[in-house]
Amino acid sequence: MHKYKSYLIGGGLIVGSLILAVLLVALRSAPPQDEPSAEAPIVSTTPIELRSGALTVRGSGTVRPPREIDLTAEVGGRIVSVSDAFVSGGTFRAGDVLARIDPADYESQVRQARAAVTQRQFEVLQAREEVGVAKEEYERLRRRADEAPEPDSTELGRLLFREPQLRAAEANLESAEAQLETAETNLERTALVAPFDGRIRTTMTNQGAYVAPGTPVAQLFSTEQAEVVVPLESRRAALIDRLWRTSARETDRPRSAAVTLNYGDATYTWDGYVDRVEGALDAQTRTVNVAVRVDAPYDAHPDSDADDSPPLAVGSYVSVDIEGRSLDTYYAVPRRAVRNDGTVWTVEADTLLVMREVDVVQHVDDRAFVTGDLADGRPVITDDLPVVSDSMTVRLADN
Repeated sequence: MHKYKSYLIGGGLIVGSLILAVLLVALRSAPPQDEPSAEAPIVSTTPIELRSGALTVRGSGTVRPPREIDLTAEVGGRIVSVSDAFVSGGTFRAGDVLARIDPADYESQVRQARAAVTQRQFEVLQAREEVGVAKEEYERLRRRADEAPEPDSTELGRLLFREPQLRAAEANLESAEAQLETAETNLERTALVAPFDGRIRTTMTNQGAYVAPGTPVAQLFSTEQAEVVVPLESRRAALIDRLWRTSARETDRPRSAAVTLNYGDATYTWDGYVDRVEGALDAQTRTVNVAVRVDAPYDAHPDSDADDSPPLAVGSYVSVDIEGRSLDTYYAVPRRAVRNDGTVWTVEADTLLVMREVDVVQHVDDRAFVTGDLADGRPVITDDLPVVSDSMTVRLADN
């Protein structure tokens, strides 16, 4: 009996515990719930800039000389002297003698040729005298004989007056004069003369060396102008009006360009112009090559201290801004503000995000030049948003 009573008490406790647990769960209070945030995202903006006038087409390239040659010996001999400029980097003017080949043999040839000319001149004078004598003798013969025959025009008739001998003497004189001219030209060629103002890139021989005709002695490049070939994609090249008809040789006002060099912590800019466009696309890159020229690239920079400013040296890598097409209206926005779908996000009425389609005219560094339904000074969003929709509410970062 006691045993059954213990079972009843234990079962009652278990049932009571279950009933108490059910009541506690049923009667507990609901946890507090936070309302979802209704705040709009904060965005960074930049004002749109209204612009008009000529666009700038930017490219880059390496400075090169418009003229570069190998200075070559035209006659053989030993180099007996060189100028102080005959070193790598040496500067010279047109007409300067950079090196001289031993002229002794060529001076002897000139003297011999002059002596031959003198001899042939004497022979011509002698032949002319003989022609005169022959004609006088013939006239005396005609006066003695009433029926003396008239001289004919055949070779036999001309031989009577020794005309062939005169022509032979004159031909020998002409040949001697040609040989003298050749000898004098060879003597002049012993002086290796600079054909233009420029600098020496490198020398290939020096004083005391023997050179044969056709041997290059130095590489020269001109410094009267510098040239930069700027490769442009077809989209950017199309921004330059009449590009394929551009030639500085055919107009009084060539298309302007600005060439910029970064040197140390400073930036230097030279005024240039579009000289021409190369007639074929680059076979590798399919780009249009535009040749820009700058006058006097090695002179002191006009806007800088002559002691500190660098020249626009051959081999320098530079950026080039070319005057492009003129537009009545276009806008400048940060490049990152233009979305992949061809829109920009503007903020209107201070809180409303509006998506507006634009056409990108070109990119220059971190700026994009676009056309579309925009307004000067209107804020354009530069941030990326995880979720965005047209006409959503935003807050400006500076509010």
